[in-house]
Amino acid sequence: MSRDEASTPIRCRPAASVTRVRASWSLLLAVVCLALAVFAQGRFDQRLLNASSYLACGAAAVLFVVAFGGIAQEREPSSAEASGQPTATPRVWGVLLAFLAVSLLGCLDFGGNEYRKVGLILWLGGLLLALGWLYLNERLSRPAAVQPRPQARRKWFTPTLVLLLAAVAVGAWLRLYQLDIIPADIGWDLPYNYTDVLSILRGQHNIFFTANMGREGLFFYWVAFLTRFGELSHFLLKLSSALIGIATIPVLYWTGRELFSPAVGLAAAWLLAVNHWHIVLSRPGFRVILLPLFVLLFLWSVARALRRGRWFDFGLAGVAIGLGMQTYTPFFFAPVALAIALVLYLLTERRACWRQWVGGLVLMALVALVTFAPLGRYALENRAAYLKRIGLQLELVQGERNTPRVTTPLLLENVRTSLLMFNVYGDSNARFNVPGFRHLGQISALLLVPGLAYALWRWRKGSNALLLAFFLVLIAPMTLAMLPHEMPNVFRAAGTIGPALLLCALTLTAVDAQLRILGSTYPAWDLRLRLQAASAQREGAVEWLVGRRGALALAGVAIVGLFLLAEFRDTRQFYFHDFKNVLPDSQNVSIAREFARQIEAYGDRSSVYVKGWPYWFDGRALRTYLQMAPEEQERVFIDLIDGQWPLSDVRQRALFILHPEDVAGLSRLRQEFPHVVSIVHYLPGGVPGYVTVFVER
Repeated sequence: MSRDEASTPIRCRPAASVTRVRASWSLLLAVVCLALAVFAQGRFDQRLLNASSYLACGAAAVLFVVAFGGIAQEREPSSAEASGQPTATPRVWGVLLAFLAVSLLGCLDFGGNEYRKVGLILWLGGLLLALGWLYLNERLSRPAAVQPRPQARRKWFTPTLVLLLAAVAVGAWLRLYQLDIIPADIGWDLPYNYTDVLSILRGQHNIFFTANMGREGLFFYWVAFLTRFGELSHFLLKLSSALIGIATIPVLYWTGRELFSPAVGLAAAWLLAVNHWHIVLSRPGFRVILLPLFVLLFLWSVARALRRGRWFDFGLAGVAIGLGMQTYTPFFFAPVALAIALVLYLLTERRACWRQWVGGLVLMALVALVTFAPLGRYALENRAAYLKRIGLQLELVQGERNTPRVTTPLLLENVRTSLLMFNVYGDSNARFNVPGFRHLGQISALLLVPGLAYALWRWRKGSNALLLAFFLVLIAPMTLAMLPHEMPNVFRAAGTIGPALLLCALTLTAVDAQLRILGSTYPAWDLRLRLQAASAQREGAVEWLVGRRGALALAGVAIVGLFLLAEFRDTRQFYFHDFKNVLPDSQNVSIAREFARQIEAYGDRSSVYVKGWPYWFDGRALRTYLQMAPEEQERVFIDLIDGQWPLSDVRQRALFILHPEDVAGLSRLRQEFPHVVSIVHYLPGGVPGYVTVFVER
């Protein structure tokens, strides 16, 4: 044996020993971090926002950075990014611009706030041709030296795919289980969604839907598409949003894989699958559920474009922007987040990439403009209608003309309140949250602050700056729209769900990576277990070899699994018990839905009348439950006056529905009709809900 061969293991042992000691200390610090985070979160849950709570939270973040700040989880740049040279550029800008011009030409046919067939074919066709040209040109212009080599057939059924499918299955169960029952009430805004989808089915293809202060229409066309497979109803509205919520889970995995690694993507996908905030948004049928999905699609496509430098990816990012602006107004802050991230990239070593990125960013802006063009045209021609909802919120925030605008101290307080929504207190609206409950689950709340500290510490590396920009900037739509001393809003801040859970996933995967590093310092197999088996026929022994390396890897998987299981239990308790009990009108009982059941049981819809006692139910909700056509007569009245409807409309018998406290209305019916039978119906808890009054002349 030579001197070099003999000396090799001697030099390796100290290195392995040092690595083992460092990894062991890091894991010990992780235990301390967890203890501090649990202590801080316990005080936050008790609303004890004092110095000890903040110090414990900050100490956990600092110690986590000390222990795991050196672990690289960022995805390595591609050769194109490393060299600063594009892998492919369109040979002829003229062809690309011609396709985009065809798409814009189609928008000329969209006058009067309506999609028309010819214009739609040109608009979509031009966009698809432009993207197809980018893709083909990229493939054809790639140098032969960098053409991918033939590889063996890829295995699709991998452990990663199995775990992802399991996450989707769990997320689907949480979003579909008892969907017909919870939530029972259609609320105050969904009836507008119902009528807007109904108008689409009747041939009115609006670009912007002006009812209820104006709303973008992408979600309504999605619901209209699903009516091909089922009847338009409250349940179909809920199913439409639930399917979008389920689809967001694999998209978050792809985003995490693009920014970091498959492990981060899987952890984030599982956290989203069991996240109660996203489940609450997935089930009621509101268009806001599109916001987290398109934020993640944009984040995925732009991260892919910046890393690979391919123009096709920039084109996809442009489509994501254009469609995202047709989902929910807060998406407009997503391009702002990208702009801030690009400025941060200028401060890092990636300045050389700007030569590669400039053309792609211009292309992205052009594609985004063309994709947004139909709605953009409407916005230019009808600015007052398009900005009505935003203008109303600005008026509410700014107050009367004679009062000062929002002051700096109040804005800072809103920022503080917004940041605390993840761990301390959240939305106070019982339709979308247990009033005041934090927006993240118990486990996610523990993981967020260390993950945020980790990303801040490594902001110059990989796509951390991009992720941080999206996380912080997408809180702004809620912060800027908050009224003085208002609680956070689950709708306006929904765009930050995906980035927040990616930060949480970084905490989990950093611990798992450190366990694997510790395991790598041990031999692969150094622990032998012998299992003795005996039966009446024969006796034998089975040997099972388990190494410390494998044991530590399994320990990491077990820790992540236990955290996710705890989050699942927390979410199930939150949604199917705590949240269900606070849902209006009482323990998830819908007054309007109960009215509809009484009317259907009565049989004759034309002789049923409901008195709209102030603020006790929504007449539009009743129409939705009864699936009434727009031309059908309204069954809700305000007062009982001699000779006027509805008293003048009753010929023989009728059913009236009154509020339990409407003594005057019940007395008036007894005066008008000789035969009156009234029945009081109670809500859970013994609270009188409504009174059905059967009358006959």
